[in-house]
Amino acid sequence: MPPDEDYRPIACAIQDRFERAVITGSALSVEWREGDRHIQGWVRILDLETSQGAEYLHFRDSRGGQHRVRLDRVRILDEAYRG
Repeated sequence: MPPDEDYRPIACAIQDRFERAVITGSALSVEWREGDRHIQGWVRILDLETSQGAEYLHFRDSRGGQHRVRLDRVRILDEAYRG
């Protein structure tokens, strides 16, 4: 997806899941896109950010890598939380 592609807002219920994970420190199973790659895994949601008309998710993957991904490029795979 080109970086200049218009941001597509996500459903409020999905955003609420991410916000709850930030507050509780829970992990979520998600899929996200980085360039042409689709990556899946359990992540710790660190923060949400709004910048230049788009929302971003900050999270840490299971290997400790930190990511900042546009929210419309992230999908929750398993809505069950893992502490």
